[in-house]
Amino acid sequence: MERKIVKDIIIPQLNRNRKIRVYLPYDYFISNKNYPVLYMHDGQNLFDKSEHSGYSWEVDKTLDNLQREGVTDGIIVVGIDCNREGFKRLDEYSPWKNFEIPKMLDKSELEYVGGEGEEYSKFIVETLKPMIDSEFRTLKDRQNTMIAGSSMGGVISLYIGIKYQDIFSKIGAFSTAAWFAEEELIDFIEENLTTVEMRIYLDIGTNETSNDKIKEFPDIYVNGTLRLNETISRKISIENVKLLIDEGATHSEKYWAKRFPEFIKFIYNK
Repeated sequence: MERKIVKDIIIPQLNRNRKIRVYLPYDYFISNKNYPVLYMHDGQNLFDKSEHSGYSWEVDKTLDNLQREGVTDGIIVVGIDCNREGFKRLDEYSPWKNFEIPKMLDKSELEYVGGEGEEYSKFIVETLKPMIDSEFRTLKDRQNTMIAGSSMGGVISLYIGIKYQDIFSKIGAFSTAAWFAEEELIDFIEENLTTVEMRIYLDIGTNETSNDKIKEFPDIYVNGTLRLNETISRKISIENVKLLIDEGATHSEKYWAKRFPEFIKFIYNK
């Protein structure tokens, strides 16, 4: 039986088609167990090499290994491909609008980017999760429902996990592009993160950039993540927050793959 399933589905909240990729634990078809579910963004890079970087997260290999080592008892991963049309990825991965990026990129036809994150969030909570829970043997409760992503995927993971903290209990925010809407994100966390039973993993490399022409970008990334850590650490107990700073690491699946086991070990308290 196939343990990686690719499906084309509709996002009714945005009236768009999307590909999802479901990874099943190696013992899924030889057991009757139900499994926790980790929802992840940029699904096209989780198991296969990125067209941009040439690297993959290698989520399937890592989770197979961690299950065999006893770190987990198996996790289902639902990867949602990003929208690679124009700036739609930015639109879907932020509920807040950024009016500066079109100016920086000399895209006069755009007034702003971002702003569709709320609809994307509702898709995951109202459409995708019920579908996954009905088609696969999942543990449906919040304790076993997780969300993670990198860069803008980190932004939307924090937003969804905190907005719907009655549904999600664990968040992984890798190399978060907090700069996209930093004040809005910080204010949102301050106002909405209320449950102490939430585990949040943050990480950042010291050589990350989203624009080689902006020499300050590595510091912007690091400082944004430090602010996130400071804000979150005031809202929930310190043992439920992990910050990993990866010296010399760049903005790439190569390093997210390297750090992914640390996220899993942290959320499983290993």
